[in-house]
Amino acid sequence: MDYKNTSKIYLASKSPRRRELLAMMGIKFDLLEIDIPEEVNEDEGFRDYSTRICNEKAEAAWQHILENNLLQMPVLTADTEVVFNNIVFGKPVDYDDAFRMWRTLAGNHHLVITTITLKYKDFHKTVSSESLVYFDEMTDKDIHAYLATGDYKDKSGAYGIHTFAGQFIQRIDGCFYSIMGLPLNAVRHLFADLGKYEAV
Repeated sequence: MDYKNTSKIYLASKSPRRRELLAMMGIKFDLLEIDIPEEVNEDEGFRDYSTRICNEKAEAAWQHILENNLLQMPVLTADTEVVFNNIVFGKPVDYDDAFRMWRTLAGNHHLVITTITLKYKDFHKTVSSESLVYFDEMTDKDIHAYLATGDYKDKSGAYGIHTFAGQFIQRIDGCFYSIMGLPLNAVRHLFADLGKYEAV
């Protein structure tokens, strides 16, 4: 089964960017808003954290489908984290927190990891995409100019690569769409794997 032949899936994400990217692939979907605690456990590495969160979202979504007798369709979940010096920069709690993140990232490079999980009945697979993002040096005025747009809200690391913030990025090593929140090529391959599973 090629993903283009999939009638519809569930996207368990509140991110409007992921909706846009999935639609861009030609995949039809219904939304499932699943809330789970997103806190890094003590001594938990960022890769393990991102994988755990993605898997927990998928399991919670599937349970929601079963408990509410919803149509059983594949569920796609995703988690994007900005990591600097092995520390996860989550979504900023306020303006000052966002400024702190930007002040730290300015003039440095950091890692962005996006993990995705596809689940359908007994099929459950998780993969991750990692990219490096290099930021320019910035003045406090530069940072305040970006934060004034409000774009930092509800974004890991307090920025979106496809917005006003993009002008401060020197280069990226990796997948642009992964940094945006959904590695399209990895999604395509997950659907190919699901097709092989269903063909058995």
